[in-house]
Amino acid sequence: MKAEFSPTQDEKIIGALANAAILLPMWGLIVSALIWITQREKSAYVRDQALQALTWQITQVVMMFGGMGCYFVSFLMMFGSIFAAGAEEMAGPPPGFFLPFCTMGFVFASMFVFIIGGVYAAIRNLQGQAITYPFVGERIRSYINDNSKRAA
Repeated sequence: MKAEFSPTQDEKIIGALANAAILLPMWGLIVSALIWITQREKSAYVRDQALQALTWQITQVVMMFGGMGCYFVSFLMMFGSIFAAGAEEMAGPPPGFFLPFCTMGFVFASMFVFIIGGVYAAIRNLQGQAITYPFVGERIRSYINDNSKRAA
């Protein structure tokens, strides 16, 4: 669903800043939240894009902490496989030796995807295009529409 508004140049820049804030891990949440809080009453375009960016960044942080939890569990599994197999009998690395490395690689790759998505959204905002993030974007748009209908 495309947004119905035609943004001004200032709105494009502010929307792009909210999305580009993903380049500052954790701090980007504060930037996007501040933009949303201060600009939500002034511009429908900025409200939509800042809330999209904020939700995308919250999803990134949740995924990062979930990935770190999986990384910790993979280390426990690796050490458990050492004790289960018996350290004296192994000629090579333990059975789960590469699991933590694969897990961390997956976490870094997923964070890279989130960052690329945020940069892409910032570029699209500078072009005046409203971005809708996958998985969370339509929910945010419907939330905004429901709240605007209640306020009217």
